[in-house]
Amino acid sequence: MLRNLLFALLLLAIALWCYGNWRQQPQLVDIALYLGDALVMAGAYLLPTVTAALVKSPRLKRIVLLNLLGGWLILPWIVAMGLALKRDDLA
Repeated sequence: MLRNLLFALLLLAIALWCYGNWRQQPQLVDIALYLGDALVMAGAYLLPTVTAALVKSPRLKRIVLLNLLGGWLILPWIVAMGLALKRDDLA
């Protein structure tokens, strides 16, 4: 579901960009660029959460909370990414 939504947003950004360039409407090109930037930045911002979900981390709730509340700062994002990648079976 989420993958389909992101794919649709990406297609919308590409279509807006193409139509804006073809019709000489720079505001549509700007909207397409902002939408593309938002998709990339949201993906980078939520990377620790996605990583923790993919590796089935037992600390998923803690990582999501840290990522959402403090992920816009560099240090909490790095801590959340470290927690997402921490291996428990190496004890």
